[in-house]
Amino acid sequence: MKQYMTTLLLAASTVMLGQSLPFDFESPTSGMQGYDGATFDIVANPSTTGNTSSSVAKIVKVNVSDLWAGGKIVGVSSLDFSTSATSVLSMKVYTTEPVGTVIKVKLETPFTSEVDAVTTVSGAWETLKFDFGIPAPTGSVDLVIMPQPHTQGGGNTFYVDDIMQIEENIATPRTDLPITFESGTYTDHFFSFESATFKSLPNPDVSTANPSANVGRVIRYLGAPYGGSKITFTNDVDFDNHPVLTMKVWTTAPVGTDITLKAEKPFWGEERTAQTTKSGEWETLSFDFTGVVADMPTLAFLFDFTAGSTNVGDGSAASTFYFDDVKYSTVPLSTPELALSNFSVYPNPASDQWLISNAEVASFDVSILDLNGKLLGQFKGSNSQVLIDASEYAAGTYFAKITSGQGTQFLKMTKF
Repeated sequence: MKQYMTTLLLAASTVMLGQSLPFDFESPTSGMQGYDGATFDIVANPSTTGNTSSSVAKIVKVNVSDLWAGGKIVGVSSLDFSTSATSVLSMKVYTTEPVGTVIKVKLETPFTSEVDAVTTVSGAWETLKFDFGIPAPTGSVDLVIMPQPHTQGGGNTFYVDDIMQIEENIATPRTDLPITFESGTYTDHFFSFESATFKSLPNPDVSTANPSANVGRVIRYLGAPYGGSKITFTNDVDFDNHPVLTMKVWTTAPVGTDITLKAEKPFWGEERTAQTTKSGEWETLSFDFTGVVADMPTLAFLFDFTAGSTNVGDGSAASTFYFDDVKYSTVPLSTPELALSNFSVYPNPASDQWLISNAEVASFDVSILDLNGKLLGQFKGSNSQVLIDASEYAAGTYFAKITSGQGTQFLKMTKF
């Protein structure tokens, strides 16, 4: 009897102490719970392609009416995202739901914080990352996995595995406006929320309306109608002296699409909305915050959002928005925008080759990037030109990032 009681006490102590990441589900994992009618169990791996684990966790959203159903692991003692070594949660996901499916991870008890990631494959394992930002809440003990939030269940099935905290870059906080993306502002400065993703990448339409090399991009996926991304400065936005903000926007969404800037502080925010007047072109929109108290350090960017609307994104071009040069309207940019490139590319579009040249520059380096900024090839220009074999690339749009003694410039190139 004494030995039995000792065993019970040890088991109780283990539950009270909780458990730590990582979770690989190769053995029983205490604290696993399904909620809102979902099941959350350890099962055999449905596919070893991309994940050789024998066992994984399976979440099934059983009931049609339960939009928020999922699984949780309670009593986790290691949910601390306040240091660079553990700033991001990594998790392998497998589902046959469509590409663009939203997976939400939420910290609970006593503090709450949630981050979304979006699938890029269907019917295959992939590793998704959930960046909770720095500083992040520390002290929560429940890890919630919510697949397809805002979406009906009815047998929707998701597998997860190898949940762990990993090290990622931490951006030095920005002090204030402007946001230009040419220097000092990067992807890591932004925190995306409710089924949206953000990335800083090459300008998709270098033009006189916006000759900048780099811009920001927000894509809205199926989820909350108010999904977007935000940046928090170390100083409050100065509405007392500069109440009007301007921002350049590019999208192929229809003319008249709402673009919203929201100034925020804990438990309070002020929104201002402008409507696009162009599609497929850069334009500058204004947001008048006259009368708003200058005590808010955060700017949230919401695209195609109207209060009370149920409109949600779908990951398409119409749900994709580029923005740049967010600044006080009366204050010039602290650094001049890049001049239009002196380099030329011919032919463009091309089927077999591109010739990049500049009679004033003898040598230069060229990197070929896709629309997401992924490096596809590198070349060395000499005698003021370089010939690139376009037949090696699939039909589509690419960027040539050109680095010379004059600086860095971009050219948009098309392969047909």
